[in-house]
Amino acid sequence: MPNLTKNYPHSLGKEEAARRIKERIASEKINKANVASVSKEVWNDPYNLDFAMTLFGYRVDGTLKIEESDVVVNLNLPFVAMMVKGMIESQMQEQMETMLA
Repeated sequence: MPNLTKNYPHSLGKEEAARRIKERIASEKINKANVASVSKEVWNDPYNLDFAMTLFGYRVDGTLKIEESDVVVNLNLPFVAMMVKGMIESQMQEQMETMLA
């Protein structure tokens, strides 16, 4: 599976970034009408998440690592999802900007 890794800078610090991300994931689980839905959420520690989600109809596995000044997201994309890679990147950017603003 191809990987897609993106860094999202922020100035929130680890604690606040983690709080916002966890809050957003919880609200996304309630609102099922979104483009993405989380089906697996395993926090290995307060700052490292293993997850699985459906994004544009494709199952995507990934990790999210919260650092002091950035968040690193790594997605394992199925080959068929490469057709919508640009849309996935755009959606990720939009979601991270919302969470880390």
